[in-house]
Amino acid sequence: MATIIRKALRTIELPEKEQGGRWRNEDISPVPPERQTWGPVQFVELWFLINLNISSYQTGSSLLASGMTYWQAIIVILVGNALASTFAVLNSVSGAQSHLGFPIVCRSVWGMWGAYFPVLNRILTSVVWYGVQAVIGGKMIYICLRSIWIDLDQRIPNTLPEGIGITTAQFMGYVLFNLLCCIFIWFRPQQLRPYFHGASVVVAIALFALLGWAVGTSQGYGSIFNAKSTISSSELGWQMSAGVMSVIGSIASGILNQNDFTRFAKRPSHVTYTQAISFMTSSSLIAIIGVVVTAATQEQYGHGTALWDPSTLFVAIQDQKGSRGRAAAFFLGIVFILSQLSINVIGNVLAGGLDVASVFPKYINLRRGAYILAALSVAPNPWQQLSSGSTFLSVLSAYAVFLGPMIGLLCVHFYLIQKRVFHIPDLYEGSKKSVYWYTYGINWRTIVAWVCAVVPSMPGFVHSVNPSLKVGVGASHIFSLSFVLGFLIAAVISFALHWIFPYRYPEVSAMEGEIDGESFAGESDGVVVEETKMASKEERAL
Repeated sequence: MATIIRKALRTIELPEKEQGGRWRNEDISPVPPERQTWGPVQFVELWFLINLNISSYQTGSSLLASGMTYWQAIIVILVGNALASTFAVLNSVSGAQSHLGFPIVCRSVWGMWGAYFPVLNRILTSVVWYGVQAVIGGKMIYICLRSIWIDLDQRIPNTLPEGIGITTAQFMGYVLFNLLCCIFIWFRPQQLRPYFHGASVVVAIALFALLGWAVGTSQGYGSIFNAKSTISSSELGWQMSAGVMSVIGSIASGILNQNDFTRFAKRPSHVTYTQAISFMTSSSLIAIIGVVVTAATQEQYGHGTALWDPSTLFVAIQDQKGSRGRAAAFFLGIVFILSQLSINVIGNVLAGGLDVASVFPKYINLRRGAYILAALSVAPNPWQQLSSGSTFLSVLSAYAVFLGPMIGLLCVHFYLIQKRVFHIPDLYEGSKKSVYWYTYGINWRTIVAWVCAVVPSMPGFVHSVNPSLKVGVGASHIFSLSFVLGFLIAAVISFALHWIFPYRYPEVSAMEGEIDGESFAGESDGVVVEETKMASKEERAL
């Protein structure tokens, strides 16, 4: 049996030219100087590409479904995105300076073995988020098919339980969308780049067209914008805080793995002001459009109910507007299919595939990792996370509980504990020779800090997942601050533990050396860092 297993493993090993030992392969090596080609324009394009999608739209529209008024929802969106863009910029510089991806930077914080924990956590997040985006894309395929066959739900009767967030016909759309994603995963990023940029422009035009139509044709428009909140005054502040955490949670996964993108930067300065402006502008714009469209269509199409899910709104348009409504819904569905393909391939596959590759670098590269994520994405039943606006917000908040402390640990390590210094060869050395070996390959200080940061939010998190489990009001209020609170607690405790139990880090970055026999040397923005001469095919494509 052991012989059979060894033969099977040898069969799936990556080609020798792509391997780099137990701790490295082409896809997770530092990006060499000749491949550091991303400037300010590329990072502006990145965030518009990531944020112009339906899930960003639903982040705003679902706030109305939770009982907020339009102006309260807009305040939540602006505050949440201001904080999120700040965290994104803070966590970007380390990748731009070192040209290392998220899985490798984690080794400097958690230890060589300890880094598997945040990477596996990020993989789980990618699996869940990929599935959610695929369900949204599948519903848009359903909308297109329903525009052709208005009796689609009679042709394909629903055999799935009620209230799970999807019907049999919509599930068919979900399967078809996943097949489209699998096709796109196969292509190299540079082959899809013109498509993604073109799709972003088309989606932006379609969103503004939808906004103009909703505002121009709404009935009872004034009463909607004069409506009062259904949330009590004593709870409104906490509910808005929870909404802010949901806004941050919607992009927390992207903030965490910022290094997977910023490692391609020409200079560290290119990831600061460019991302701050483009992140804030694109994410706020699409979410506010979601709020306004949902408010403007609530009376005419929802009969007083906030249609936070655009697929539900498009079905109502098909039913009420006849052939014209079906044509409009069809073209909107096509546009949003393009947007969902963009966010799933760029936001989940590129980053998540690298995470999987870092776990099994000898056997898995970016492409294989991406297909593994796609296959696993069905396991968490992602359609249930979209069953209602409140459920969707709870899902987004859940990301904040676990990822906020991880982002805090990355930031405090880079800026204060390691003082912006990486000894890159040691990040690929899985033994006591590595300065990042810590204690048996694990930095216990980081683990203690993360646990201490997560525990306060856990009762509220459990209640949000299962409302039948009652918790105190205080626990719910703490959960309403989960991301920011977790970020601060993790950062403070980690810094304190490293001060009380000091660990000797390199004082300067190495100027030259070897990684598995390959030389490295490099400099970026006046800060000496290390590079290898290796770069994956996918990285060359970018």
